[in-house]
Amino acid sequence: MSPTVRSEDPENLRSSHPSCRFLDYFLVISLVLLTMAMGSLLTLYVAWERPQFESNIKEQIQNDQKGRSAQLVVDNEMLTNGTLEWSETGVTNHFVDQYFKHDKKELVIKRSGFYFISSQITLSCVDTSHCQEKGLVSLSILKKYEEHPILTVNVHIEAVTVKPKPSSISGSIRYLASGDRIEAKLQTSHEIADWHFDKAHTVLGLIWISDTSSIEYHSQ
Repeated sequence: MSPTVRSEDPENLRSSHPSCRFLDYFLVISLVLLTMAMGSLLTLYVAWERPQFESNIKEQIQNDQKGRSAQLVVDNEMLTNGTLEWSETGVTNHFVDQYFKHDKKELVIKRSGFYFISSQITLSCVDTSHCQEKGLVSLSILKKYEEHPILTVNVHIEAVTVKPKPSSISGSIRYLASGDRIEAKLQTSHEIADWHFDKAHTVLGLIWISDTSSIEYHSQ
């Protein structure tokens, strides 16, 4: 007896393959279109919500900074060697928040932590016909009773025609303990009468950055 031979209709084979391929193509195209549609919807959503999101973030940052900053303006315009006095009034955007206490020549720290400390000094010529002499103005920000400054701001005075308003700014991150007193000392290369501080742009600023409960600190 001869073995049974299974035969298939070639026409049926040819007709089944195109149908399968069509279904595959249909599924692939459907997935691509669905992905593009989802991407478009996501883009529209982000574009719609982003302004509100950015506004909420900005407001949160501003709220977090409340109570943690101090910015003072120099009180005396004269370039007199010694410890400077600072003021909270007279110029806009100058303030002392709850982490600090202002006492004329000192800014007292009320909460321990890491602070960003910065200072800018800007000079104005009193009489442009006389402000031709060169000189150096140096401002040191330091903790009271300590010799080494936290930061130093130097301004080199040149001829007024070259640099009408000499200015310089400096900043540093330091640990400050509760009770530390921050002060600023001015030193000039010689007596300078024709140049004064530009009060609007001669400032001392501190911003509390982070807590330090996990950091050991030994006061000197």
